[in-house]
Amino acid sequence: MASVTEKNLVLVHSNRWQDRADFEIVKTHVESLAPDIAVFIASNDIPSSITRKRAASRPTLIFSPIRLLSFKPARGKLYAGTPMSKIDEMHRLAAAGLPIPAFEVIGPNTRLAADDYGPFVLVKPSHSFASFGQGIELCRTSTLRYRAPAEFPEWHPGRQAPMFAQKFIDCGYPMSCRVLTIFGEPIFTYCRQSTKPLKLNPHKDVFEQHEYLPAPPDRITFTTREPDLLQLAADAYRAMPEVALQACDIVREKGTGRLYLLEVNPGGGTWMFSSESCGSYKQSLGISDLAAEFDAFRTIARMLVERTRADAE
Repeated sequence: MASVTEKNLVLVHSNRWQDRADFEIVKTHVESLAPDIAVFIASNDIPSSITRKRAASRPTLIFSPIRLLSFKPARGKLYAGTPMSKIDEMHRLAAAGLPIPAFEVIGPNTRLAADDYGPFVLVKPSHSFASFGQGIELCRTSTLRYRAPAEFPEWHPGRQAPMFAQKFIDCGYPMSCRVLTIFGEPIFTYCRQSTKPLKLNPHKDVFEQHEYLPAPPDRITFTTREPDLLQLAADAYRAMPEVALQACDIVREKGTGRLYLLEVNPGGGTWMFSSESCGSYKQSLGISDLAAEFDAFRTIARMLVERTRADAE
């Protein structure tokens, strides 16, 4: 007997941010796993009114890596990227009990104690659309001072929102690791670590990014299956359960081995498999299929089936 369709799943595709072919693959996997779920792919760049009308016929779940733009569903439980202030993001991660470095909004009277922050702090923009390291600086804790928005260059995100200080975690080597998750399930990892030890001049006030972040040509790139690192990324989901796709940036402290979660990029512009920056990841890792490591598209389909059956409305 043919299975009766009971729920709808809408995958919302956004040009430039994802390749529609990826969503077609996910759709095929969902249909194979769950004959009871009808799958639609809507464009986020137009109203998609026909899809909107068809999807409204039964309980629906909507998944979009980034926030909804032109597409406005008539009904359904929504899981979508949510741009937010980095300060709000840090507060939510802290409230969930996740291990994040100490942080503080930089105001006119801000003076940080080395006992709390160590010798160096990162200065970061809190603007929700700041990305790719834009506006980030490393400085000595003792020299950190407030800068009024007008003091920043025209392009600087510090003109748009407050800057904040975040304790710098000494990893021994310049390093960073990203774990991409869907509902807390890992679907991609990307780690970078310099081949040279971290050596910061204690008398220097401000550092260039290449002095504390891994940068070509002196770096190695790799994927990871370290259980504690993957577990921290999975745990991060509980802080923002409405954001299905999270790109968790994590570092490991030298000596203690303790992990720190830096951010989860809730805006969702992190679909690594076919975004505009995926070519650089393929080249760095020497991998042509970025979805293969965790069988990402099948994993995404499985998680969406579970959520659709549980949450569609």
